[in-house]
Amino acid sequence: MGLFRRLALTTALATFVLIVAGGFVRFSGSGLGCPEWPTCGGQLIPPPTFQALVEFSHRFIAALVGLLVVLTLVYAWTQFRSRRWLIWPSALAVAVLTVEIGLGGLTVDLELQPVMITTHLALAVLVYTLAIITASAARWESDQDRQLRVDNFAALALLTAALSFAMILVGSFVSVSSAAYACSGWPLCGNGFQFPVDWADDLNLLHRLITVLVGICYILIIGQVRRARPAERELHGQLYWGLVFYVAQFVVGAALVLSQIQAGAPVVHLALGSAFYGTLVALTFLACFPKRVEVTTIETIGSSTDLTITATLGQRITAYVNLTKPRIILLLLITTLLGMVIAARSLPSFWLILVTMVGGAFAAGGANAINCYLDRDIDQLMHRTQNRALPRGKVPPKHALIEGLILGVLSFIILTLFANLLTAVLALGGLLFYVLIYTGILKRSTPQNIVIGGAAGAIPPMVGWTAVTGHLDLLALYMFAVIFFWTPPHFWALSLLTSQDYARANVPMLPLIAGEGETRRQIFLYSILLVAVTLLLFSGRTMGLIYLVAALALGAGLLYYAVQLLRDGSRQRASQLFHYSNLYLALIFLAMAVDRIIPTLGMP
Repeated sequence: MGLFRRLALTTALATFVLIVAGGFVRFSGSGLGCPEWPTCGGQLIPPPTFQALVEFSHRFIAALVGLLVVLTLVYAWTQFRSRRWLIWPSALAVAVLTVEIGLGGLTVDLELQPVMITTHLALAVLVYTLAIITASAARWESDQDRQLRVDNFAALALLTAALSFAMILVGSFVSVSSAAYACSGWPLCGNGFQFPVDWADDLNLLHRLITVLVGICYILIIGQVRRARPAERELHGQLYWGLVFYVAQFVVGAALVLSQIQAGAPVVHLALGSAFYGTLVALTFLACFPKRVEVTTIETIGSSTDLTITATLGQRITAYVNLTKPRIILLLLITTLLGMVIAARSLPSFWLILVTMVGGAFAAGGANAINCYLDRDIDQLMHRTQNRALPRGKVPPKHALIEGLILGVLSFIILTLFANLLTAVLALGGLLFYVLIYTGILKRSTPQNIVIGGAAGAIPPMVGWTAVTGHLDLLALYMFAVIFFWTPPHFWALSLLTSQDYARANVPMLPLIAGEGETRRQIFLYSILLVAVTLLLFSGRTMGLIYLVAALALGAGLLYYAVQLLRDGSRQRASQLFHYSNLYLALIFLAMAVDRIIPTLGMP
């Protein structure tokens, strides 16, 4: 290990200690142990009190970090001036640390305002990030062939690192504000299964949601490393240390909430979270600068530049709109709107309908755009999807990913600001489940992909319900169950029509794995289950006679087509069931809405 790398690692470690020491200052109540800055009570040497010594120690560590950061930059500039990946992070670390130290003094002068404390921590974590990047780049002080390459794996690592950064900051703000321990249950509030009722609960739940998202993304990273970078042992080492730190901080965080431990545990939680973030930053940097740049074949997807260059503005807009799969969005919005009507027992306000429809459309469109990006390799192999924007080269692949991410963020912002946080979380959860669980894991690995993945499509009516009520109850879960059990007969009927497409793309749909006869039997069984679930709404006295008549009539039609498909097995029968199932879903939700609006024949 060279001298520069040892210096860079020491700087990164010292910055980690600085962050942990800052946490100890905060949790021990020593933030005003030295009420002035930079002196302590007007003295250079602090008075012999616990709080003054703790605060002054924090300042001493900050000064030491500052010295190390400057030395790192000087060494990089004198020895490796031509290596931009060493110079830039070192220089930025000096600049950010200068602002961070000044802000630390201002934080003391303003008597520890929560926003200032969190901003102070954000800058410290940013210095930590730059120090880790410098230490990671220092591995190659004699290697000038490293080149930046942001592929799918690197993009996922960048996203996970950004979420981890947000996890630390939101957790910090929760701990230093009046929201600390407001949500005493786990994983939710109250008894552990109650949704938030005020802003303090919302903040706690947001921190936990981000933590779960980080965990999901990290699981996907593990799969990516094992599949795409099996020979890079540096990555594997960072990967498994990160997993240890993540699990440990997750357990400590849950224990903090459930037992409300005070002594030392919050500092341990911060230390483990920071250690996890550090390994994730190193992992991300290694992912962006792979060990060797291999010559790869040019992707055929999105390579038809002539189409992109010569397309008119209207054609480009149409291509980007098509990435969101508008026909699928329409069906999802129908169930969302009817979920709102069912919750309100009437037509909600125009403004609430508008923002919920826009937010829901953005969430669904974002999920579909990211799905197009992730499935672009198999979409070009399937006749049904060959004319989509990415296989035809009408949109660059990365633009589809960016469009999906932007729509997802806009959806969360709109629903949070103009509906409520629970609605935004549900919509975002549906997007992430569809993209990460269904598209990323299930679709290409199991013939039960549709059964489990159907949960994503079952969320829109719950979004509509919570937009009106602000909470979930049994009827909302019933609506979820209806779509969940509707999904397998609907999509397996489609897979019978497109099984050759899935075979070309090597997607393990049920007809290819179990055979068409077994698929028809499964469609029939799930159709029976679906009709039974719809009748539960009447037997549970949540719906009345209007709904019962409609459910029986629509269910009889579904079972008729399922029986015909079971007996015949022709493409015509599969097509009939597929198209009827679309009509069935819309009408069964319409029947729920009418039953709730007309109480004379419905249940109270």
